[in-house]
Amino acid sequence: MDEMDTFPLVPLGCWLFPIGIYLLIISFRLDRDKQNRCFVIARYGWIQKWWKHYFLRNLLNGIFVTVSLLTLFKLIDLFVLHMFTGNLKEMSVIFVLWAVHTMTLSALFLFLETLRIKKMIPAGLLLLEGLTFLSGFRFRKSARFMFGVWGMYVQSNLYEDMYGFSIISVIIVQGTIIIACYWLGSYLLKGKEMEGV
Repeated sequence: MDEMDTFPLVPLGCWLFPIGIYLLIISFRLDRDKQNRCFVIARYGWIQKWWKHYFLRNLLNGIFVTVSLLTLFKLIDLFVLHMFTGNLKEMSVIFVLWAVHTMTLSALFLFLETLRIKKMIPAGLLLLEGLTFLSGFRFRKSARFMFGVWGMYVQSNLYEDMYGFSIISVIIVQGTIIIACYWLGSYLLKGKEMEGV
């Protein structure tokens, strides 16, 4: 990322590859749940009660996928590429940033599902990641405000003093996005329940 005029193909690919795998796994899990959704909602009796359970369960499943992917990639770094960088503090920060970012992606995915645009969700979220990553790369001063770099340790103020994002601020913003996705999804589903859908 030294040359600001070149297209950052390798860094972009290195970032979007695990995000793409994560979205693919989440999408597959949610598609499996969709087949029994009507019966499960009927069992809960109230769509908002079902939404709360569904939202929290899928966030927890997302954390499991996050830990699995991060562990897999670190093992590849260690045993295949023979490079293990970072100390325990850095690894902890990497884990927290990656986990919060993927939870935010899961929350956005679940919220967008309530809008009935399921087929476009993975592509839309991957596009959001890619475009905001490239915008942050091209306009360095605004990088800290770009969603697509918020999960990266190397874009945080612990690594990049001048243009890095504040870790606490980003975690608070992403936590707010997760809560907003839950409440907006609940509100939309309440409207559908009142319509008898």
